[in-house]
Amino acid sequence: RVGLADRFLFGRYARRIERQGTRPRIDWRAIALGVAIAVAVGIAGRIVAQTGAPIFGLAAPIFGIGLGAYLAGKRAIRAPLYHGALVGAGYVIAEATGIAPGPLGPTDGAFADTIAIFVSDLALLAVGSAAGWLAGASSSSGTDRAR
Repeated sequence: RVGLADRFLFGRYARRIERQGTRPRIDWRAIALGVAIAVAVGIAGRIVAQTGAPIFGLAAPIFGIGLGAYLAGKRAIRAPLYHGALVGAGYVIAEATGIAPGPLGPTDGAFADTIAIFVSDLALLAVGSAAGWLAGASSSSGTDRAR
């Protein structure tokens, strides 16, 4: 049996749940800066890889996304992991459009190439998320901003 007071209290409770479930505010400048850094490092790594150090072709996009996602997470006031993941997604979009190099080159066969793209994109998103999380976990400013 529900009393009259319970019916009124449920309305306040439901509004509080609704507010808690909203998406975090996105700092698009931080994400754009992170993607730009990731793409620049990826392109620089690809150039160095063509001169005779192929490991840079694999490591540069991963390092670039890590660096860009970390900086985006630091610039964001709230939800640094979310911002890091969006930097990873932005790099994957730049990779798909041909602007940024991917960490893996083409493979033999369509199925193997599809799997390689899927795994590398998943790894890039994971690196972006992890770097964003690290940005939120490490507070060097001492301002204790709410995250």
